[in-house]
Amino acid sequence: MNNWVWCRFHANAGDYRPVKFPPPGPYWCTGYGDDYSIVVAYFPKNGWRKTLKEHWPEASNVEHEDREEITYSGRFTKPDWMP
Repeated sequence: MNNWVWCRFHANAGDYRPVKFPPPGPYWCTGYGDDYSIVVAYFPKNGWRKTLKEHWPEASNVEHEDREEITYSGRFTKPDWMP
C-alpha cells in the first residue's frame, strides 16, 4: 500500500523552507535554477496537494509519485528535526 507521495517542485529561490513548520514529512533542497530552488519532499498520500500548498504556497512544476514509505539515502539523510 502506498502511504506517501514523493514530490519534486520549484520553490522560493531565496528561502526554500516551508512557510508552515514542521511539514508532515522530510524535505531537502536539491539545487537551484535561475529564479527558484528545487525541493524534494514527502507528504502523506491523503490530501497531499492541499498539504503541499499549505507548506509551500509558491510551489510550481510539481512532479510526484506514490511511495510505500519514506526512503533515506546518503544524499537524502533523515533531517535532525524529524522524530
